[in-house]
Amino acid sequence: MQPGQTVSEMALEVLGRQAKALAERSGLPLEEALVEVLKTEPGGLLSELAEGPHRSQKARQWQADLLRERLEQRLPQRVAG
Repeated sequence: MQPGQTVSEMALEVLGRQAKALAERSGLPLEEALVEVLKTEPGGLLSELAEGPHRSQKARQWQADLLRERLEQRLPQRVAG
C-alpha cells in the first residue's frame, strides 16, 4: 500500500498481482488470467471494493475504520449505570 493510495487503487493493485501470478503459473495471457481471478470469490470481493462506496477513500483510513468497526462489534457493550 502506498501513502495516499485509495481503496480502489489498492484493490486494483492486488487484482493485478493476482492476475500476473496466475498468468505466470498457467501460461494464460494476462487478460484471461484477470478474468479468471475475477471469477473467484476473493477476486469478486476485491472488484466490488474497487468500485464500491469506499473506492475514493484513502486506503489507510478505510482499513483503520474497518478495524475499529470490527473491534466494536466484538467487544461486549458496557452498560452505563
